Amino acid sequence: MRLLVLVLACLAGRAFALDAEAGVSYENLDKGKPDWKSAYVEAAHDFAPRQTLYGMLRETERFDLRDSEVMAGYSHPLGSSLVGVVEASASPDHNVLPQSSVFGQLAWQFGQGWVVSGGARYNSYTDNDSRTLNAGLERYFGSFRAFYALYNGKPQGSSSASAQRLGLDYYYCGERCRVGAALVWGREVENVGPPTGLITSDVRAFALYGRHWFTPAWALTWDASTHEQGDLYRRTGLRLGLRHRF
Repeated sequence: MRLLVLVLACLAGRAFALDAEAGVSYENLDKGKPDWKSAYVEAAHDFAPRQTLYGMLRETERFDLRDSEVMAGYSHPLGSSLVGVVEASASPDHNVLPQSSVFGQLAWQFGQGWVVSGGARYNSYTDNDSRTLNAGLERYFGSFRAFYALYNGKPQGSSSASAQRLGLDYYYCGERCRVGAALVWGREVENVGPPTGLITSDVRAFALYGRHWFTPAWALTWDASTHEQGDLYRRTGLRLGLRHRF
């Protein structure tokens, strides 16, 4: 937490425009499994259009195991229609979260309101590693954004598994406010904690989410979701965040 305070103080001292958010989440698991909880603080600064530095600190509790995580990322324009993103995270305890994670992605805008993207993530866990490839297509029309994404995850030494995500966002108050819904189905690589560790199982999930700026400087962010992880458990939860623009 002290690290993020120092980062925010440094940015504020340089008179940068800054968005910061703090929030909590709670997810109830069935079949007698312990509930999941988390608290986070994140910040993002836009240096220019499509050029953003962002970071997050998060504390989680999953399966009665506590983890902390620090993440930092940067997006940069590589031309008039191409954007690159790099991201890295680390968890000192890494009981359930990855010990380290690196991510890279390219997004290309083409035609009228179309965006195609592709990337890869590599997660290093205590007993195994995994990689996830992703490809996505977005379409902006009027006040709406429709999107589709395909994910392919592969634990080290095991076969790969693919899942799909389909969703629709509605923007109001310009681009500042939105509400959306997303559906996920397929097979997914998940770390369910010791002693099982990484597994591949069927997944079905549905989420509603939104962001509403109720003043020029303050916004509420939220999401409500249900996530079925094969025959292991179903997670049903809510996240609430308070966002401030400096």
